[in-house]
Amino acid sequence: KHDLKTLSDLGRSKERVTIAAGDECETRPFCRPGLEKTYGIDVKGIDPKGVGTSQSKQAVKDGKDQLVLTTTTDATLDQFGLVLLEDDKKLQNADNIVPVVNAKDAGDKKVADALGKLTRALTTEDLTELNRKVDQDREKPADVAEEFLKSKGLA
Repeated sequence: KHDLKTLSDLGRSKERVTIAAGDECETRPFCRPGLEKTYGIDVKGIDPKGVGTSQSKQAVKDGKDQLVLTTTTDATLDQFGLVLLEDDKKLQNADNIVPVVNAKDAGDKKVADALGKLTRALTTEDLTELNRKVDQDREKPADVAEEFLKSKGLA
């Protein structure tokens, strides 16, 4: 509607927004306070529907809320007809894909080596596509994971 491409565009638009996010967004430096200070976005409130949930995205689609906090690997934005705004002033920290396991259950060096190979092979784009297959196409997570591992020569 407003041809916005970046969070700076949103701030300059002077549109008042309600953010569909987790309730911690009210005080989290990278959410409401950061959006207001860094981008000049006029936040009128937080709708505590969670980060990237279907309910939060639906609230924006329906016009109840104007902004949704989600992740860069969210593969369902297209389903809701939402526009991803660029964080052009780099408010959010970059996330890195890191495997985390319980040290007791991790076992021996073979587990660490296998996780190391996975870490080197898995990109943000890969993870987004894997999420799309599970969240949008409703494929089974185990099947999607197995297919990915085979495609990378890891299974």
